[in-house]
Amino acid sequence: MSLITTWNSSHQFQGRPWNSLLSPSQPAASPGQIHHAPNAGVVVSNAKARLFPVGNASTTLSHISAIILHGKRGTISHAELTDSYAKARKVIESLFPSSSLDELSCMTRQQLLIRLQASKAPPPLPATETEPQDHLQVLEPSVEQNFTWDEVSETESETSRVADDVNGLAFSRQSLNASYLGISSIPTILKVIAHLSPNVQQRVPKGSEAWRSPSTMAASPADMACLQVDEIPLINAYFSHVHPVIPMVDEADFRQRHLQSNTEDDEAGPWLALMNMVLAMGSMASDSTHFSAHNPFYKRALPHLNINSFGSGHLYMVQALALYSGMVLHFLNKPNMAVAVMGATLQMAVAMGLHRVQVSQASSNAACHPANGSTSTRIRTWWSILCLDTWASSTLGRPSHGYWDPAITSTSPMSLLQDLDYGTISLAASEKFCRIATRVQQRLARLPLISPDEVDEFDDELIAWKQSLHMFLAHREQCPPSVNSARAILWWRWITTRLTLYRPGLLTTALRQKSWGQETTREATQARKCIQLAKEGVDLLVLDWASNQFLCWNSAWNLFQVSLVLVLGLMSDKEEADKLDCYTFVCQAIELFAQMEPIDAGCTRSRKLLQGLLDNTKGIEANDTSSISDGFDFSIFDYLGTDITWEDTDWLGYL
Repeated sequence: MSLITTWNSSHQFQGRPWNSLLSPSQPAASPGQIHHAPNAGVVVSNAKARLFPVGNASTTLSHISAIILHGKRGTISHAELTDSYAKARKVIESLFPSSSLDELSCMTRQQLLIRLQASKAPPPLPATETEPQDHLQVLEPSVEQNFTWDEVSETESETSRVADDVNGLAFSRQSLNASYLGISSIPTILKVIAHLSPNVQQRVPKGSEAWRSPSTMAASPADMACLQVDEIPLINAYFSHVHPVIPMVDEADFRQRHLQSNTEDDEAGPWLALMNMVLAMGSMASDSTHFSAHNPFYKRALPHLNINSFGSGHLYMVQALALYSGMVLHFLNKPNMAVAVMGATLQMAVAMGLHRVQVSQASSNAACHPANGSTSTRIRTWWSILCLDTWASSTLGRPSHGYWDPAITSTSPMSLLQDLDYGTISLAASEKFCRIATRVQQRLARLPLISPDEVDEFDDELIAWKQSLHMFLAHREQCPPSVNSARAILWWRWITTRLTLYRPGLLTTALRQKSWGQETTREATQARKCIQLAKEGVDLLVLDWASNQFLCWNSAWNLFQVSLVLVLGLMSDKEEADKLDCYTFVCQAIELFAQMEPIDAGCTRSRKLLQGLLDNTKGIEANDTSSISDGFDFSIFDYLGTDITWEDTDWLGYL
């Protein structure tokens, strides 16, 4: 036997001494020694990494530097090591295709067997039972469709583009339907609604005036000038509301640099980009009712966020781009641009090594340069960027980047940070949630469609995550005011993700025009669960919204999702939906949109659209076969991708 390593007896795996990982029947090894099982290979790593069982031994998936193989002597080549690594990964991924190695490493043998049994593919269904998937797959965009979009056109006013909001909160010719969106996206449910009730076309208000809200009234130049005078309240608003959600910016460092009048030339661009992004987000999170209050700071940041900014490997620049792509661009209804910039931001973060930062490095960083940041800040920044990417992609139906794979990312999880402040607690919860949500997104983006058993498994994980939350995040009554925004948004995302899991069942029963209230199929059961979750979502949003643009923007996005589910429930099985009081809950949602209108212009569009859809469910003029009214806004069909000639019964197959 030969050992290719230098071993330190103080080294630990997952917070445990390495020799505690040996079989209970084996004595602990002293420094410089290692026991080996008679019938198994043993692989040892000199760096922290996730473990998975191979026979009676344990092996790592990264940084492998030592190996003892039974029956072999001499040096093991890199090629052999790489081949063994690839084979091990192939086995794990074959057995557990929807589970991460990070999760599997924490499970007992019995838990692994249960997970393996649950992940087995169901037997092939008879032809009659595969019909639901056939129905739902027609909602996938055609492969022949040419996807183009324009999110930089200046033909509309800024407030008009902002009023459209993100992911289908309103309709225009520059809509998200012009880019690829999968079946987990909002347009899918809108297409089904339009298919079930062609008369809904007459319920859509026409023209920009019909969408106008109190918040779109432009502020006077004097008011806008005043907004730029005192920046401290905006910084306070950012660190009170936005920072607990994505605590990547070092607050002490930021405030100190903001007070300094001189900034080094090599840091001027990255710092000005970050400062103005913080001020822009702070203006959204403040109590200001000026809908365009963020514009001065957003425009001041833009010169520093051009194509050349990707050449600046500075932590400030990565953080500025993360805020820009993860929040501001979505607020401005430029989701495709946001996704593109976020992809580049992730590549910059990887180039800076943020995906490999370990807590153990903190002791070696006696003095950190601003371009690098402290170890804690780098860890927070990495997980914040990944969470922003996951949140933004939750209902686009597009594949993710894959950076959640523990074989790629070895950055210490947030739970290992020692400074347990509110931001750390919040981001640790978001990190764990996004690990599940990313797997949900990846599964929904694949074919065949997700099975009922997979839905149940994912939902169990989401429920377990909610039950494991820190008491500050788990209970509204025990939540400190400074982390209440983060708690509320987490709960909303939790409901929306569960809703996304069950929504295919509702869409399927609706397309088949079956009564989900009386049916006993798995799809009908999912449809009822989807309706129940939507009602819970309305209750949560009514309780937790607050009067600032940052929370209203997040609230409106989630409220529109749950409301459309209730509308579809009313259209697909009105009798059962009436029993479940769906109409009342949609009315509550419309009332909440009305309360948010002075703060978020997109709420006017959402309210009027929902009101039109709700009126349609009451059967008003349901049998009217007259021509389309002159007041109808034809641009909705640009959004839905449908024809206005409803005689073609096969139109749904061409979406």
